Amino acid sequence: MSLKRVLLLFVIVIVGSCGGDHDSNNVAELPDESLPGVYSGAFPCEGCAGIVTTLWLRADGRFFFQQRYPADNSHDAMDAYNLGRWSFVGDDRAIELAGAGPARTFMRLDRDTLVMRTDSELEHRLTRDPGAAEFSATIRMAGTMRMRGDSASFTECLTGFIAPVSKGGDFARFLHQYRSVGGPRKPAYVEFEGRFFWSGDGTLKSLTIERFVTVKADGAC
Repeated sequence: MSLKRVLLLFVIVIVGSCGGDHDSNNVAELPDESLPGVYSGAFPCEGCAGIVTTLWLRADGRFFFQQRYPADNSHDAMDAYNLGRWSFVGDDRAIELAGAGPARTFMRLDRDTLVMRTDSELEHRLTRDPGAAEFSATIRMAGTMRMRGDSASFTECLTGFIAPVSKGGDFARFLHQYRSVGGPRKPAYVEFEGRFFWSGDGTLKSLTIERFVTVKADGAC
């Protein structure tokens, strides 16, 4: 074999091994624990400046998703919320959000960038936002409520979050309806608009019922 051919084969081997190392490094640069955080961006929409979107991925596998749709000729600006659980899918470069409505899938481009899979040719990108506030909004919730004496504990259906319930807001109306359907013999299914409150480290502290909707003695998630 000529010296030229030997050198060519040597170069091919070196380039091939470098490519393999590069792929391994990319995987190593995206450890699972680097994913949780708050991501934000503006998703494209036809005829508007964008849908402002915020996604809070928690280390405990829960998520909160918020989108603000801009006003147009037919409606005012409005906010939409979703919550549930997220999980890795495929080769751990993708995550799926399972909550109310259809599942959403995001690809991890790097430590700080997520891109949602859609049928659109336009990119739906979110970027880590260290300055973004953690999720705190009044949203529609469903779950089970258990009373112990005068205290109430709520378990949310989609996330499994368990939170002590504040006696402020619309709690008195909930309590009146709760007692009318059988009292504290067992947990009751409830729906309401409420707000979670968090400690500085992201621990769930409490829940406030802003507007009570319904309670069912025999309901379940």
